Order: sequence, then C-alpha cells, then structure tokens
Amino acid sequence: MTRLTLNLYFLRRFVVSFVSTLIAVFALTYLIDMIEVSRRGLGGEVGFLTIATISALRVPAFIEQAFPFIVLFSSIFTLVSLNRKMELVVARASGVSVWQILAPFIAGSLLIGILSVAFYNPIASYAQGRSELLQTSNQGFTANLGDRAPFLRQSGEGIQSIIGAKAISQGGATLGGVTAYILNDQGIVRERIDAAQARLENGAWVIENPTVTQIGLPPVQQAMVRLPTTLLPEYIEQRLADPEAISIWELASKIEVARSLGYNAEAFAMRFHALIARPALFVAMALVAATVAVRYQRIGQSGRLIVSGVAAGFVLYVITFLAQALGSNSVIPPVVAAWFPVVAAGLFGVTILLHQEDG
Repeated sequence: MTRLTLNLYFLRRFVVSFVSTLIAVFALTYLIDMIEVSRRGLGGEVGFLTIATISALRVPAFIEQAFPFIVLFSSIFTLVSLNRKMELVVARASGVSVWQILAPFIAGSLLIGILSVAFYNPIASYAQGRSELLQTSNQGFTANLGDRAPFLRQSGEGIQSIIGAKAISQGGATLGGVTAYILNDQGIVRERIDAAQARLENGAWVIENPTVTQIGLPPVQQAMVRLPTTLLPEYIEQRLADPEAISIWELASKIEVARSLGYNAEAFAMRFHALIARPALFVAMALVAATVAVRYQRIGQSGRLIVSGVAAGFVLYVITFLAQALGSNSVIPPVVAAWFPVVAAGLFGVTILLHQEDG
C-alpha cells in the first residue's frame, strides 16, 4: 500500500507538471502565432476575432510537434523538484530502486502518448485544416512568403489547365487558396484564375467569385467559373494534402487508397508510423530526463542538469526529424525511420541509468 501511495504521488506530481508546462507553452505559442497571423493580415481588413480564431485553430498542431519536449521538461522539472525536497533521497534510502521511482513517469508518459495519438491528434488535424481554409477564404490575408502551392495538370472537355491550392478538405473535393492557369492549344498560358475556394462537382471545378486575368487585359471579377477536370478527389488529396492535417484514424485508409491507385504514399505512411511510435517516444523522453535529473545534485547544479536535458532532447529531435525526412522520401522504410530514434533514445537512457546505478 505504501509503494502504491508513493507511485501515485510521483505520478500526480508528473501529471501536474506536464499540464502546467502544456498550458504555459500553449499560451506562449498562441501569443506568438497571433502576432504572426496579424502581420499577414492586411491592415483594417481582418478583425481581431478572426485573427484570434485562426491562431486558436493553428496552435494545437504546433503543440503536437512540441509534445516530446513538454514531456522531457516535465520529467526534468518533477525530478529536480523531488530531489530538492530530498524526497527521492528518502525513497532511495528506504530501498526503492531507480526503476521503481521511474515507473510512474514511464506509465504517465505512455498514457499521455496514447491520449495524444487517439484523441488530441484528430482534434489538432481537424483544427489545422479549418485554419488553412479560413485563411485562404479570407481575402484580407496575404500568403506566406515561403508558401508555394503545389500544382496539378488536368484536362476536361478539351480544355487543358493547371490548378494549385494551399489548403484541401472534404477528401479532395474542396480546395482553398486556388490558382489555376488555362492553356491554349500550344500549351501556353492564356488565362489565370485566382479564388478563395473551388468545389469539385460533376467533373468540373466550380469556382465562385474568382479574379480572372487574361493576357493583355486587366483582371476581372466574375461571379462563377466552371473549369472542367478529370481528376479524382482521391488523387487530388494524395498530391495536395498535408499529412499532418489528416488524423491517425484516416491515415491508414489514405495509404491504402494511394497504393491502390499507384501513387507514392510514403509521406502518409511516415506520418502514420510516427504517430504509432509517439507513446514509446514519450517514454524514451522520460528515460532521457532521468539520466540527468534522477541523481541527487547540490544546490546550484540544477541549471546545468536542465541544460543537459535540453541538449539531449534537441539531439533526439534532430535525429527524429532527419529520420522522418528520409522515410517520407522513400530513402528508408517509414517504419524504420519512425522507430529507430525511439529505440536508440530508449537504449541510451537505459544504458546510462544502468551505469549510474550499477557502475
């Protein structure tokens, strides 16, 4: 009963630290993103409520990328706090091993990882998609300087054209931030169409309120333009959709559809396996934190421990990022790219802890 009470106490401290860090990071990210979104809004055309809404929809995706660091910092802060109050020293003196001390942290990290994948990821993916559509449908926003809409060549009813978008929803049937080029018989652009949205209906893109620019003529605002196409929504989604805007519950089916159509699905597969490996990554982060914070340190040395933990977490993040880039581009299998950093970090943490405990 005493051991259970101790485990629950450590678990509660860890969860409280995680929630506190999450709230702090969320608030800071929200404020920074609001500044970024307001900078991209044309003066006087975008209200504060719109900016606040777009930022609120964007932040969950940013927080999802920061989750491993939040787990790392929470583990370090909790262990350092327990050490400062001599609670870990007392526990170790009573015969509790380091693995028994870390059991609540491992269980808490695993639980947080499962919840983040099963529940938080679908919410963040949906919010990210909505924020992109809201931005592209609002004429008061300018595009990021780094934004480059991917383009697809299409044809229909004898009309050759190229279409691109910055956002996609409804399984490829709706595009946001649309730019289309209509070609003549020689394959030269003769007309450009810019619009907030386009809907795929009965073999054609229905583009409402577009700005149409013809060679040698000034831009003209039209009520509606119908652009024929033979593209399928599945193909459009595979080529234009951001894998991070698709929840884990939909990724498996998207991968199967892409492969059945003969498309490259490695980016979606990489995202899927990375999400599956996330709970184990959180556990690895807790083990890395324990290597620098579980042993008792004198007053004044906590700063060095935190810096060491941050450095270790940053190295792990860089390795994970590089592995995911290689997996998304078919250099290595996605499952290997997703699990290699996790296994490597876990083995590193276990080895260091064994060395500290047993020499």
